[in-house]
Amino acid sequence: MSISRNKKRSFLEIWLYLTALALLLGQVLRIPLTEEGALLPIDLLAISSVLFWVGKNLKKKEFVIPSTSLNLPLVLFLLIASFSFLLNSNLLVGKEYLLGFSYLLRLAGYLLTFFVVIDTLHAENWGKFYQLLIFVGLAFAFLGFVQLIFIPSFEFMTKYGWDPHINRLLSTFFDPNYAGGFLVFVSALVLGRLLFTENKAEKGLWFFAFLFLFTGVIFTYSRSSYLAFFVMLLTIGLFRSPRLLFVGVLVLLIAFFTFPRMQQRIMSGFSLDVTAQMRLANYQQAEQIINDYPWFGVGYNNLRVVREEYDQIQNPSQHTAGGFDSSFLTVWATTGIIGLLVYLWLCWRILKESFKQFWDKKSPPILRGLGLGIFAGFLSLLVHSQFVNSLFYPHIMLYILFSLGLLYAKRTPIKEIKVPNR
Repeated sequence: MSISRNKKRSFLEIWLYLTALALLLGQVLRIPLTEEGALLPIDLLAISSVLFWVGKNLKKKEFVIPSTSLNLPLVLFLLIASFSFLLNSNLLVGKEYLLGFSYLLRLAGYLLTFFVVIDTLHAENWGKFYQLLIFVGLAFAFLGFVQLIFIPSFEFMTKYGWDPHINRLLSTFFDPNYAGGFLVFVSALVLGRLLFTENKAEKGLWFFAFLFLFTGVIFTYSRSSYLAFFVMLLTIGLFRSPRLLFVGVLVLLIAFFTFPRMQQRIMSGFSLDVTAQMRLANYQQAEQIINDYPWFGVGYNNLRVVREEYDQIQNPSQHTAGGFDSSFLTVWATTGIIGLLVYLWLCWRILKESFKQFWDKKSPPILRGLGLGIFAGFLSLLVHSQFVNSLFYPHIMLYILFSLGLLYAKRTPIKEIKVPNR
């Protein structure tokens, strides 16, 4: 019996590795569902990993669910998202209903992957999965530089609904803002490893990895990512290393005066340029829908259909039309004030628990570094997500949940909720 369980665990472990590696595919491989929506490889892999995990538990006498401080807000938000979708199902017809339901299914698959990671990782594979996550971040940055060299202009992709970015690092996300937010979060994890590693050789490797990621952030020329990077650096500097904060600010100033386009992008942020005006108009569109659907929103994720009815979408094939330029406004518009409050509760729990792990002097250094990385990285994304819907970008969302799963998988003891199988 034990041999059978080990085989199943190994299979699920390999499946998690494949899912993590599939993050690198980004938007390169898409399975069209309709003109507006598509399935991504990570969607299928994440959902199937949850199904495999459920199947493994159903064969036992008891269904074991890891008990964490995130369980209640996480599951409650999923229930509210489901309720809001069903409540507003009358807004959808035919393929619109199927597309909306597929987004809801994806959300469930991603959120429940958190439990799969906790239940699958153990002493023998925890470190491997941690290294894999950081490798994925570094490989993503590398692919971004490859794209910048060989495909500097994305003007030819406008007919497929993508923005015509020129000479900006997009990597496989095809968007500099999402790419920048992702690199900032990975940078936070790398800094966490750097600051809690005693080995000088390892410190050197982590330092160069951080510089590589930072250079990637620069070439996104994304102002929201610059701001997120500064917030991340400020957070880690204040709580762990004031010297790092000083050096980091110095490096940022050097980069500011070295890269004219970076300077121009930052300075234009202090004026109401075209991008800022479009973002403000986007916020006003969100306010219009929130005022009409304040309590439970228009349903997760029915925004594209509703925005078309409000005549807010000029190009139906545009990939960003399914959300607003703020994750909080997107949550409010789709799940109402009830969903927003629960989501804010979940965000607070993530910050609280990751900081608590970092602050625990009795905790292993590698776990303290992970806690600090998640705390600073997630805090920076909370800022970043007010300018672009980064918290619900599928690859970023799943990467965060993988990192949180790592944090809880290593913590001991982890309580379990046992549900008897009939």
